[in-house]
Amino acid sequence: MTTPADELKTAATTLRQLTAAIHAPDLTDQAWHTEQCADDEQGNCPCIVAQGAIGLEYGSVPLYYVADAETPELAAYIAAMGPNVGDALADWLDAEARRLAATAHPGWQDVVSPRALAVARAVNATTHTT
Repeated sequence: MTTPADELKTAATTLRQLTAAIHAPDLTDQAWHTEQCADDEQGNCPCIVAQGAIGLEYGSVPLYYVADAETPELAAYIAAMGPNVGDALADWLDAEARRLAATAHPGWQDVVSPRALAVARAVNATTHTT
């Protein structure tokens, strides 16, 4: 039987695998950021989300392309939800899974930690294949 604590551990593992796979080589200490967005004069060009040095003028520092976004708001959201957030969420889910396993009966774990379980189920739902 899969317990809520097991679901939390599964989600934490998934997040760690995903964040490990998307970090740019040699830039794991660099957060994602919005690199540039088009202005009205440039036309309908998307915003660029990148990892590495901020500002294209820093040519000697590697810059890793992450994604394009159609609006500055979407680019900011993508940048805010980068690998650093995934790693922090994975740590929280693991800690919550350990706490639940040690202190709560499996039948009560979903009642004791509904927010962590909601996050875990959202992560786990995105990785299911049929």
